[in-house]
Amino acid sequence: MTAVRTIESVPYSRVLADALAVPGTDTMRVAEDFFGLADIVKADQKLARALTDPSRSASDKRALVRTAFGPHVTAATSSVVAAMASDHWTRPEDVDAALEVLGILAVLNDALGHNALDDVREELFQVRYFLQNTRDLRVRLSDLRLGDEHERGDLASAVFASRVSSWTMRLIRRAVGRSHHGRLLHNLRRYAAWAATMQDRLFVTVATAHPMSDTQVERLRSILSKRFGAAIDLAISIDPDVIGGFVLRAGSTAVDATVRTRLADARARIVV
Repeated sequence: MTAVRTIESVPYSRVLADALAVPGTDTMRVAEDFFGLADIVKADQKLARALTDPSRSASDKRALVRTAFGPHVTAATSSVVAAMASDHWTRPEDVDAALEVLGILAVLNDALGHNALDDVREELFQVRYFLQNTRDLRVRLSDLRLGDEHERGDLASAVFASRVSSWTMRLIRRAVGRSHHGRLLHNLRRYAAWAATMQDRLFVTVATAHPMSDTQVERLRSILSKRFGAAIDLAISIDPDVIGGFVLRAGSTAVDATVRTRLADARARIVV
C-alpha cells in the first residue's frame, strides 16, 4: 500500500492523511464527500456559521457534524470535518474553501496510490498550458456568467476527458466549477504544485520565447535544485510574449528575467 502523503502548509492535511491511512478507506469517496460538503457549506452560510460559532463548545459542534453529515459521508470524512469544526475560525466563509482543498488532496492521494501522480501532474500542466494559449475556451470555462458550474464542467469534459486520466479530469471539473475569471490557470497550477510537493519535489514553471535545449534544461534544473535545496519538477512552456530571457516561478518566488522587463526598468531609471 502506498503511503498517504500530506502537505504541512495546508490546514488539516495531517488530519486528512491520518483518516485516509485507515485500512479500507475509499479515498475517492472521501474526495467526493469533501467536494459535496464544500458546495453545501458555500450555499448555506447559516450552516457555515453554526460550524464555526465560537460561542458553541467543540463537543456541540462535533455533535452537529455527526447529525448533519454523519449518515451521508464516510467515517474518514466525518472525523476530519469534526476536527475542523472543533477549531477556531475567524471567518465562517473560509470553511468551504478548506473543504474544497481537502477534496483536491484526496484526489491526488488516490492518484498516488495508483502510481499515477506523475501523469496527473503533467496532465494538469499541459491542460493549463493549452488554456493559457486558448483564450476563448479559457473564458468560457471560467466566466461565471457563461452557464453554471455543471455546464462549464461538461464543456471541460467534452474537450479533455479523452485526453487525461480520471483523476485529472475530476480536478479540472472542480477547477472550472470553482474558478471565477482569471483564477482558472492559477488553480490548475496550484494543483500541479501540490502533486509535486507530495512527491518531495518543488514545482517550477518556466516560460521562454524559444525552446530550450536538453543541456539548458538540465543546467537550469541543477541550478534551481542547489538554490532551493530540493528535487525540481520543471515545466517549460513557450510564450511568444516573452521577448528574450525567461519568466520563472517556484512556489512564492517569481523571477522575470526578460528583455522586455529589463528595458522597462531601464526606461524607468532614465525617467527618474
